[in-house]
Amino acid sequence: MYQASEQHPLSASLPPIGEDVFASMWRMFVQIGKFWNNMDDPAPYKTQLYTFMVNRISLDPTYHHYYILAKQVTDQLIDKLGEDAAYAFLFTDPSATTASTSPLALTHRYVSNEFIAWQLALGGFKAWGALNYCGYIGGAYIPG
Repeated sequence: MYQASEQHPLSASLPPIGEDVFASMWRMFVQIGKFWNNMDDPAPYKTQLYTFMVNRISLDPTYHHYYILAKQVTDQLIDKLGEDAAYAFLFTDPSATTASTSPLALTHRYVSNEFIAWQLALGGFKAWGALNYCGYIGGAYIPG
């Protein structure tokens, strides 16, 4: 039988993503583009980010908690380090990239890394000069 969408049975009972949590995740998404210099204007992707998050939660209800945890972690890092340094730490520090189950490592693995990969799929490679990705094509017979 064909199913138009998939949903984990526990996801249906979860509340919607809170506005404060989504605002925090949007800020992280924007900071990814700023930090990696890969997205000039993230604004058109705001609704898509929300949909991405809703879909992740629908497939795995644990993501609801990962996003709440990510807000808490980023709020604490920003309070401690300031905004730019907090995101640089989250995106690159070795203590964030461990296989542990610390709040920082979970935020890095299940939120920021996934947002980075998704942002690159949306066009971030173009900012780095790539020609063949996501609907764009370049090659030997195409000028430039």
